[in-house]
Amino acid sequence: MKKILKPREREQLLGTAYAFPMGIWFTLFFTIPLAIIILYSFLKRGLYGGVEWEFTFDAYKQMFNPSFAKVVVRTLWISIVATLASILIAIPCGYAMAKSKHQTFLLFLIIIPFWTNSLIRIYAWISILATEGFINTLLIKMGILTEGVQLIYNNGA
Repeated sequence: MKKILKPREREQLLGTAYAFPMGIWFTLFFTIPLAIIILYSFLKRGLYGGVEWEFTFDAYKQMFNPSFAKVVVRTLWISIVATLASILIAIPCGYAMAKSKHQTFLLFLIIIPFWTNSLIRIYAWISILATEGFINTLLIKMGILTEGVQLIYNNGA
């Protein structure tokens, strides 16, 4: 005899059926690779790259190295400063855009750069901000600077 499902049971079954492919996708492309990375972190580094199947804590011992701690603190500091700067810029811009008559056009101007590949954008910024780049050349020709200033590859960048 065939069981007749109540609407609530049918919805739960459908929800499970819809979630199942995503669960498989998540397992295959996130959980398994993450487990492999965690496993490899406990294995000995091979002579020519790769790993040797010998269990060790060497990778985790390096975390207590003073130079490693210095890099972690510096990285966290830079990320906090960058986050705060982004918030201080984004919130006023968002409020201005929300109240503007030209909201669609302004959003379009913000989205345009994302149509370009990130690698191309990075090389463009490097060429603009380099010591011999466009900005330094312009400032030298205007007489504001006598020699190029390092605008990239520093903490202020």
